[in-house]
Amino acid sequence: MARGAPMRTASGVVLAAGAALLAAAGPAHAATYADPAAYCAAVGTIDKPDARYTGKAVPDWIARALMRGTNAPAHSSPAFFEHAAWRCDHGRVLACSYGANIPCDSKANTSRAPGPGAKEFCRENPDADVVPAVATGHDTVFAWRCKGKRPVIARQVLEVDRRGFPTEFWHVVSPPPRRTR
Repeated sequence: MARGAPMRTASGVVLAAGAALLAAAGPAHAATYADPAAYCAAVGTIDKPDARYTGKAVPDWIARALMRGTNAPAHSSPAFFEHAAWRCDHGRVLACSYGANIPCDSKANTSRAPGPGAKEFCRENPDADVVPAVATGHDTVFAWRCKGKRPVIARQVLEVDRRGFPTEFWHVVSPPPRRTR
């Protein structure tokens, strides 16, 4: 009997450790959501949907809401607005439609230090009134110009929200109201 006692103790430790790991991991089936509004209500704030979101990348209602939120002409195609990103902010759905110089998938660059592209541009184009976005990066919140061969900030052109995203690109969107019968 003495011979089996260490074995039972070792297997008891292994079972206890396994149970503790399972308890820490949470339920075997975490809740999933196919609708961004329900997902955001559940998760609160997140910069991009995670594995708990199982629906269409950009649901039709988000594309239509972006059309309205950006004041797109009535004849615009909703398909254009399906090229978008969405995130959650305090339970609300915010959406951004990709376009020229609109980087929905990244936070804003608020650095006041010029990047290598702006430095190179100004070395090659002294006293230029504008440093193009291709040189500064599309994520900067500043318009840049060249003072001699040095890039300097001309002005701030974008505001940033508390999560670091440009406010001008992100719109609060809501699904259409449910019809009652």
